[in-house]
Amino acid sequence: MKNLKTQIAALPTIQMGGETYLSYQAVTDTVAAFLFPNAPIDQMMAVAYQQILETADSLCREMGYQEIVKLTPPDVPFADMGLYWSAELTAAPQLEAEPDFPTIHTGPGRIEMLTDGLLLDARLSQLGLDEVTRQHFKIPVTASDVVIDLMHLAVNSSWPNDFKGIWHDILGMCVAGGRDISATERVFTVIIRGLGQRRYWRFKACFQQDNSGTPFLYVRLADEGEQNALFELGHVVMTPGAAALKVDFAPYLARHAQGDWGELDHFDKQQNETAVKAGYRILSAYTVPIGDDETEWIWILTEADRSVTTILTPEEY
Repeated sequence: MKNLKTQIAALPTIQMGGETYLSYQAVTDTVAAFLFPNAPIDQMMAVAYQQILETADSLCREMGYQEIVKLTPPDVPFADMGLYWSAELTAAPQLEAEPDFPTIHTGPGRIEMLTDGLLLDARLSQLGLDEVTRQHFKIPVTASDVVIDLMHLAVNSSWPNDFKGIWHDILGMCVAGGRDISATERVFTVIIRGLGQRRYWRFKACFQQDNSGTPFLYVRLADEGEQNALFELGHVVMTPGAAALKVDFAPYLARHAQGDWGELDHFDKQQNETAVKAGYRILSAYTVPIGDDETEWIWILTEADRSVTTILTPEEY
């Protein structure tokens, strides 16, 4: 086994955040080629494959790798995402120097707020897809309105579709298949039945960053046409107060993106017109029906870099 361990040690690794990552697939392929040099891995018996996995596990742990983790973009390119063995880098301990200047605490970032339920994805949370997203990616994932409409059509068709199943297939194929067209973009195909004669739908996944540098994945149809919008909405999120209204925000988001600022006064509307051209923050205000002839106010706020749009109630601003 010494020669096999040498071969595994020679495999390329990724170093990131104080840890070393070794491709799980590369280790498995190396062990399989060593133990069964003449047998294709897809034709091996279950017993042989179990031996490969156990041998790989034993050797990796001897080499200091402790656990298996999933790496996805933006930590690694699309082509490199998958399972990895993880090991801490050995380094001399360093004493943390006391800062000689005041430390400013800016509060939780968007990922932390999404994780803690302080923000919700305005498109996917209403469909109950947050857990499905977390099963595939550790960063926020959102989808275009066209993708959401497509899922609605599929679920409301005669075919027994459900939102979680479709979203699982979309994210699963994004991870497992497709073709990288750049370091941050991938196109892939998903079979969705119940939408007439067309079964194969081509999607594009693109990694973007918000104004704080936090990455998120945006999924759209590959042939999705340009929307009649003055600016990009980015990742659309909503506060718990907005979510509690149980309102379909799609029409208001469309109005916001097309320059219909709602119930703003003349001065604020002019401010928005300037903000669209100069790249400043944009705010719209709408009254939305919540039943029993009652209405509530919502604000829709798009950040200056057009990376994030937040739906909230005025009390939550």
